[in-house]
Amino acid sequence: METTELRDLVVAPGDFASVYLDASHDTEDAEQALRLRWQEIRAALEDQHADRPTVRELEQTVLEGAKPVGRAGRALIASAGRVLLDTWLPVPPATPVVRWSTLPYLLPLAAQHVPPLPYVVVITDRLGADLRGYGPHGELTARTTVDGVDHPVHKVAGTGWTHLKMQHRVENTAHHNATEVAEAVSRMADDLHAQLIIVAAEVQARAELHEALPKRHQEILVDTSTGGRADGIDEAALEAEVRLIAEDYARAAQQTWVDRFAAELARDTGLAVQGLEPVTAALREARVDTVIVTDELAADRPLWTGEELAQVAIDAEGLAEDGRLTRRADEALPAAASVSGANLVVPDGHLPLADGVGALLRY
Repeated sequence: METTELRDLVVAPGDFASVYLDASHDTEDAEQALRLRWQEIRAALEDQHADRPTVRELEQTVLEGAKPVGRAGRALIASAGRVLLDTWLPVPPATPVVRWSTLPYLLPLAAQHVPPLPYVVVITDRLGADLRGYGPHGELTARTTVDGVDHPVHKVAGTGWTHLKMQHRVENTAHHNATEVAEAVSRMADDLHAQLIIVAAEVQARAELHEALPKRHQEILVDTSTGGRADGIDEAALEAEVRLIAEDYARAAQQTWVDRFAAELARDTGLAVQGLEPVTAALREARVDTVIVTDELAADRPLWTGEELAQVAIDAEGLAEDGRLTRRADEALPAAASVSGANLVVPDGHLPLADGVGALLRY
């Protein structure tokens, strides 16, 4: 998870309510079940002395806000009467997670969060293409249509010299159109710094586009099994497939951080460390690219933080006295990662680490 996007949230003033709940909407009594879950959550927040405006805003968001289709979890973080983060989770938590604390509780979010990445969707045929560009948070940021030459683009049956000339013209037209589409795709991909290009097309148009793209863009191209530019294409099915492709690609990219960490740790290059003491030292020195936290972390172990949250340590020695506080390790480490611009990863599967924490270093 790229925690730089959460930096503003982490440094917001005041205490935080962090809530993770099952928000599934897949049964007839889903609304009633949600209200019962909220009652438990509200009671837990009140027991932890959360302020009333924050609890009230959370209640309105949970009970009156958008509802998912089917099973889903929901993560909400609020402070001072405002909901600062509200996002769906693919897997609902087995039981609600409710915490009122001086820092937001981000680890359950990081465990399920799909890291964002910019990408381009190309819906094309031999006549042209519709291009959609998506930014690093999944938002539609660019849209354009490429209209190529429309005659001739289809081969016809026949023999003889005239037929061969017609077939050659068809191939030239298709090549011209594919080149125009490829140029537009490359421009959009470069403008967005896209890490993925998703193509929906019939076989021939797809092959022509692939050949016309520069190698750097061929290497990040993925084809859909759904859709194209023909009439009657199921837009909802195409959109769902595009979303799944982007999420799978992003998860694979996240796994590369874990793989790089494991490789550097095995080579003993000094670019990977494990254990609370070396990880917190690297965070204080702003040398961390990625923080990796496993479920073996002693979550409630106290860590010291300075006025700047990136100044985190296993003891108070070396930290300035101003603003020095003890915080839970499972809150202090994600906060330090956020404010220092490091990524935060909770790996899927067992990864033995000293103290349940490691870091991939920038240098």
